[in-house]
Amino acid sequence: MSARARLARTAAPFRAATRTAQVLIVIGTLITLGFVFVATLGPTLAPFEPTQYQVDPEEPEAGQLPRLEEPSSDHLMGTNRDGFDVFARVIGGARVAMIVVLVSTLIALLVGVPLGLLAGYRGGRLDRILVTTMDAIYTFPSLLLAIVVAFLFGELFAPGVASAASAVGIVYIPQYFRVVRNHTLSVKQEPFVEGARSLGAKERTVITRYVFFNVVQSVPVIFTLNAADAVLTLASLGFLGYGVPPPAPEWGFDIQQATQDITSGVWWTTMWPGVAIILLVTGLTLVGEGLNDVINPLLRARGLSGTKLRGAPVGGSAPEASGSRRGPDVAERDLADDPDPPGATTSTSSGPDGPPPAARDSLPPTAPVRSATAGVEPVLKVRDLRVGYRTPRGPLWAVDGVDLDLAPGEALGLVGESGCGKSSLSRALLNLMPPGGLVTGQITLAARGDGPGNEEIELVDASRRQLRSIRGDRASLVFQEPMTRLDPLMRVSTHFREAIKAHRPDLSSDRVRELTETALAKMGIPRTRVDNYPHEFSGGMRQRIMLALGIVLQPQLVIADEPTTSLDVIVEAQILDILAELRRDADVGLVMVTHNLGIVAETCDRVAVMYAGKIVEMGPVEQVFNAPAHPYTQGLMASTISLETTELHSIGGSPPDLIDPPGGCRFAARCPAVMDRCTEVIPRLTQPGDTPVDDHLAACILHPGADPADPFPAERS
Repeated sequence: MSARARLARTAAPFRAATRTAQVLIVIGTLITLGFVFVATLGPTLAPFEPTQYQVDPEEPEAGQLPRLEEPSSDHLMGTNRDGFDVFARVIGGARVAMIVVLVSTLIALLVGVPLGLLAGYRGGRLDRILVTTMDAIYTFPSLLLAIVVAFLFGELFAPGVASAASAVGIVYIPQYFRVVRNHTLSVKQEPFVEGARSLGAKERTVITRYVFFNVVQSVPVIFTLNAADAVLTLASLGFLGYGVPPPAPEWGFDIQQATQDITSGVWWTTMWPGVAIILLVTGLTLVGEGLNDVINPLLRARGLSGTKLRGAPVGGSAPEASGSRRGPDVAERDLADDPDPPGATTSTSSGPDGPPPAARDSLPPTAPVRSATAGVEPVLKVRDLRVGYRTPRGPLWAVDGVDLDLAPGEALGLVGESGCGKSSLSRALLNLMPPGGLVTGQITLAARGDGPGNEEIELVDASRRQLRSIRGDRASLVFQEPMTRLDPLMRVSTHFREAIKAHRPDLSSDRVRELTETALAKMGIPRTRVDNYPHEFSGGMRQRIMLALGIVLQPQLVIADEPTTSLDVIVEAQILDILAELRRDADVGLVMVTHNLGIVAETCDRVAVMYAGKIVEMGPVEQVFNAPAHPYTQGLMASTISLETTELHSIGGSPPDLIDPPGGCRFAARCPAVMDRCTEVIPRLTQPGDTPVDDHLAACILHPGADPADPFPAERS
């Protein structure tokens, strides 16, 4: 790898960080480098030595010293009570501070990190001894411990910079040890570490190659923050008289010597060393806080970096949505500094947030949405739904122009490859967006009765309070991996009590208990297990608990995101039976998100096939599966395995990058029937020419009406 490539790879996390983190690092680095520059070139910058007594030039014979002289051209920061030049003392103090910071943090780093790795990886008696020792050290107040160590080192060796730096360094060893040990305990259980051991790797190799580089990420942050604290600890030692002995320049000692000058109106002897301490501590702290955002992948994943999302994605397939807003869970700062309302586009050329108005006007209109339950008012109506995320590389539109209806008691299956937008669509239906996310379009939940709070509601434009009242009551989302969604410290009954009381605060405890037991009984969970903890249930039982939580308040809409993932076929069949009974008895609309086409065939009435954020085919399950009209659906069906399968098939290639999607049909690069026209136009959903079912739609220009320039009409009588 070339030096340029290595530099670009090293700088990649910095470019991916938030703008705030980048600003913090730049400002903090400039301040810190300024002190490094001053400390390195100190003798050439100051006209006097920091310990030089300046003789009064007007009376050289008398040998008098110009004490407490105000700042002037001769002494930029004045002189102190001892006749030292304050400017020279500040520069000399910077040198002492940088030496102590470097030595102390290196001592803590070189001792704390290896001990933390060794204790965390080996465990046993060595771990107990080291943990006890470090905890004993950590219980002492840091300043008190530094004073004791500095005093001992001064008696054993000699007071000076080395003793002060060693005292400060010992204070921080437990911090490195505790952080590295805790990370090591977690990483050593990872499968890749076990794999290395299974191949016969030496313990030293496992620790240095597999464990160290996975736990060392937090060390630079601790390093910079401890460096800032070391400056304060050194100044405190000097102020109390246990630091670098006089007349060596040290900011804390100079401030202590000048405290009595304040009452006399002499301000410069304390101000300039104090300003130096504040600036250096601030610079190091800013670097540490910025690095924490750059190094920590969890902070980088918050979605607050990259271009803000406004309007429609590039190559959007429909005009702007009539209603659009950011999700209510977006950070307030993301909303406050957005000069344009979501959905508004003012540029005249295509950019990262959308095509020009002229191009958008030429896009094909959205095809009419046809439901399998004609004449019935849908419980859910979705029009021109778009879901976008902010990323360091630019806006990513995971869902782009989706229209669908769902009737009461109807089940709609969402299928497609991983990354096609199924889960983003399911979460957007309840406006559960992460910070930096955007939902545009219309999501309408039908009225439920005539009581207050049950009227028809538009979820995209709903307030936070309205959404909280909807979620879990009128609409529920059942997640996959239920163990990660149930609090391990809460009993199952507590989960239900919190969910019910959030929407029915007036219910008595007995009534809440009755609803809980009834919902769990429908899932086949006996009443005797209501007060158990989640870990006391199997995976299938926990999934049933999640379903019971979703239906306990009898919602109109249930969105099930991979509800049978990792379950055996017997439990899977039981879950599907429960969902079918729920639809039949409570007339609940069900959106089933899954990869399993067999589940869709068994459970759902209609199916929507998603690819690269768009629905490419939709219709009755039997019609779509028996006569798929889109090449992508045909590829999915050919890839399924049955008892008659004699040869495995797969769809060649991979889905496109949604940050920079291709023009025209997004499946064109993988389609066996691709034509030049496919890369030029965006096909719209239309009825295939040979289908006998009116509500079977596909987005492929092989079918009349899908191409905007096709002479055949898109709508058919």
